[in-house]
Amino acid sequence: ARQLMKNLTLPEKVSLLRGMNDGWPADRHGYAGYVGIGRVYADPWQPHGVTPLSMNDGPQGYNSYGRFKSKSTQYPALLAVAASFSPATARRYAAAIAEEFVAKGANVLLGPDVEVTRATLTGRSFETISGEDPFLGSTLVPAYVKAVQDRGIIVCVKHFLNNNQEIYRQSMNVEVGD
Repeated sequence: ARQLMKNLTLPEKVSLLRGMNDGWPADRHGYAGYVGIGRVYADPWQPHGVTPLSMNDGPQGYNSYGRFKSKSTQYPALLAVAASFSPATARRYAAAIAEEFVAKGANVLLGPDVEVTRATLTGRSFETISGEDPFLGSTLVPAYVKAVQDRGIIVCVKHFLNNNQEIYRQSMNVEVGD
């Protein structure tokens, strides 16, 4: 790693920190996030021998957009997996999603959503694998994560707390007390 850093220019080092995002839905790189050196199209990492991080926001399946717009499988909502109460179901579900990620070149899955649903009428309750029960989440999340990681995909578990509001989500201020 030290040798790699010595060989990189300052702009290349900065690109490792910032990544390359155009902002949804106009992403040119085709992923929810892309951390690479230089331009995506030139595949600049290869001279350095490092694979870029190609992230996709798909805890319920691969989201197709940007330059990689294509068909993808729409899986049932994660809440349906929670309703199964079955780690084996969570494992099979996640393995299928991971296979599609591998096939489409993404190597980071932004998910699963683990927040416990506190208000069932919110716009985000469908996408949590914990449902309304933290214990349920604690049994299903490890099975999901391991199945994805077993296929070489990095998992970025998300929405631990206080992400269950869709109305005014870009402008609201939430203060969480002790």
